[in-house]
Formats: sequence, structure tokens, C-alpha cells
Amino acid sequence: MNRLALAILAAVAAVGMVLAVTTGPAISAESEKSDKETTPIPDARVFVSRHTGTFGGQRVRYTATAGETYLLDDEGEPKAAIFSTAYVREGVDNPASRPVTFLWNGGPGSASMWLHMGGLGPRRVDVPSDAKDDGAPPYPIVDNPLAFLDISDVVFIDPVGTGFSRPLGEHEGKEFWGVTEDAESVAEFIRQWISVNGRWNSPKYIGGESYGTTRAAAVINQLEGGINDISVNGIILISTVLDFTYSRFQSGNEMSYVAFLPSYAAAAWYHEKVPGGPAREPGRLSGCGAPVRAH
Repeated sequence: MNRLALAILAAVAAVGMVLAVTTGPAISAESEKSDKETTPIPDARVFVSRHTGTFGGQRVRYTATAGETYLLDDEGEPKAAIFSTAYVREGVDNPASRPVTFLWNGGPGSASMWLHMGGLGPRRVDVPSDAKDDGAPPYPIVDNPLAFLDISDVVFIDPVGTGFSRPLGEHEGKEFWGVTEDAESVAEFIRQWISVNGRWNSPKYIGGESYGTTRAAAVINQLEGGINDISVNGIILISTVLDFTYSRFQSGNEMSYVAFLPSYAAAAWYHEKVPGGPAREPGRLSGCGAPVRAH
């Protein structure tokens, strides 16, 4: 409620507290409901631009499409807008042979901005990678040669209630904010995207971060179940949380210490904090992970 509304309620309270308590919120709620029912839903907005970048040593021309996809209810009316940003390579002779990867963050409640602008998009925010404080803005936006647009198209998805994604019309957030409901809406978006873009025969990968890994498992279930199922070629799990028992340091729960030890050891080994530890090999944890897991 904004400051003007609070001031009005305070004035009413000065005249009669009972009137303020019994009628004020009811009138406000009824007004909001009426406005929601009568406000027309605008057309979905989509913004397209074209770019060139170098990824995996290859010069790649690609199209960036940022915009809304409307999910429809049983009456054929829009029930939610899902915002996404898709990067699709241009000049591909046979799109069916080119993979497409769908990515999201976790939370639940987080938009895909973190994976998008933090590491896997064609451009990223330039912040220190040595765990030092990144200071105050402005933060430079730089090319990201580590993005994998050379081998796959990429679609970043904001589930309903994150980013610009939202319920529409008379529909409410609670229709989309359960483990299954959330997965159903993301799977529905993927089905629409591959249909509109003619990518049913493309190799498909999905990936999530943190709670997004939990979502990924649920989305797989939604995509591969039913009559017109969608087979997925692979799944990417980042900061995996598939069993929350392993991620909570609480009294009586000892499994989290067991589960975190290999990652702690790997981080210490990488930063050369293990006295007499095995030699560090670029891109490999051999000699470090196995002994810790055995322990």
C-alpha cells in the first residue's frame, strides 16, 4: 500500500476507527479486483536485435530475442506472461541439427539474470573473479567468450513471479507457485518455444542453478510425461539441490557436513591451501576428489 493510501486510512481512523477497519480494506480489495477484471490484457511484447561475438574461438552471428510468451488457460485466454531471452545463431543450414539449451536460476523466486549476466550469456557483468568485493557501480558490461553459442542456442527463462513474468487477467500467482505448478508452466513455455521456432527435432538440454536444479528435475517429469512427450538430451545441474537434507546445517543433521566436504576440499586444493596436496591440473580434480570421497 502506498504512502497516500496510508495517509487516507490514518485520517479515517481519526474520525472513526471502526469504519476504517471494517470498510477501508474491503473497498480497496474490491476496487483492485474490479480494476484487474476490466483492464484489457495488452499484446505480448517482443524485442529483437542482431549481434556478433566470438565464442569457443568461433565468430558467431546471432539474434537476440527478449520478450513475453503468453501461456493460455482452458478458455484460450492468457493466464501468465513468461519473459525470456533467446540467443539463436544465424546462418545455420539445418536448425534441427543445432542444440538448444533452456536455462533458469533458482530461489525459488529468482529471475535468470544471474546465469544470464553472470556467466552464460554472450555479454556479462565484469566483476572480480577472486572473491573480492566488487565495490560500487557502475559495473562494466563485457563480451563473454566463455558463453557456448558456438555449439548451442540458449534460452534464459524467468518463471512466473520472477523478472517480468507475471500472472495475467483474473489468474493469481498461487496458481504457479508450487513445485509441480512451477514446473508445469516452465514446461509449457518450452513446448511453445520449440513449436513457434520449429525446433522439435533439435537436441534439447535444460539447466538450472540451486533450486533451479530441483525445478529441472520436475520439468523433466513434465516434459517427458503425457502423450506428446518431449525427450531431453541432457540436463545441467549447477550448485545442485536435489535433497535439501544435504544443504542445511542444522542440529541433528550430520549429512550436510558429509556432502559439503568434497566441495570444500576441491576449493582448498584449487587455491593451493592443501599442504602436500596433489599437483593441480587445469580442468581436472583427479587426485583430489577421490580420496576425499573415500574418506
